[in-house]
Amino acid sequence: MTNGGKFWNVTHATIGVFGVLAAVVGAAIAYTQGWPPLLFGKDARFSCQLRPDTQRGGEVWTVMYRHDKGQQPWLKMVTTLGGDFTPAKRCEIISERLEGFRKDGLIRLGYRGDPNTPKQYVICAKTKLSGDSCPLLVTLKPGSDTEAYNAMRDMTENLLSGTGVYQNSEGKLATSKFSQDSPEIDLSPFLAEADLVAGSNSAK
Repeated sequence: MTNGGKFWNVTHATIGVFGVLAAVVGAAIAYTQGWPPLLFGKDARFSCQLRPDTQRGGEVWTVMYRHDKGQQPWLKMVTTLGGDFTPAKRCEIISERLEGFRKDGLIRLGYRGDPNTPKQYVICAKTKLSGDSCPLLVTLKPGSDTEAYNAMRDMTENLLSGTGVYQNSEGKLATSKFSQDSPEIDLSPFLAEADLVAGSNSAK
C-alpha cells in the first residue's frame, strides 16, 4: 500500500472517530436542554416525551408506548415519585425497565410495600415470567398506602381514563379498572398483539 493510501485510511478513520464523538456530545447537549431522550433499537416500544399535563398544566415527562396503531401515553412522571433523578432521567430509566418487562410478558402494573424500607411503597410490574412476585418499576416517596394509591392513580391517569389510548377490536375505548380494593392495572387492553404473547412458550 502506498503512503497516500495509508494516509487516506488514517484520515477517514479519524473522521469516523470524530463523528462518533460529535454524536455523543450532541446527544448529551440535547439531554441537558430537556429534549426527549431516545431509546435505540428498532424493536423498542417504550420512549419518553414531554406531554401536556392535563391535571396541573404545563408539560410533564411521559413514558410513551408504541403500538401498531401509533403511540399512546402511559405513565406520567408525577412529583410523588421518589429518588433524586430529574423527571427526564426517571422517565428514561422507567422506559428501559418496561422494555425489559415487555420482553418477559408484561401483564399488570401495581403498587406494594417495600420490605427493605418502612413506609416506602413502590410501583411494580408483573410479567408472565415473574410468577407471584412483582418486580420494582419505580420507588415512591415515603408515605401511607393511600398516598401510594393516589400516586399510582396520578401516574397512570392516561391508562385509567383512556386518554390517548387506542380503541380495541370491538371499537370500545380501552380502559382499565383500578381501585384501592383492586390496586392493579390490567395492561392487556393496551398491548400490541406481539406483546400479548411475549414471555409465553409460543413467543419467539
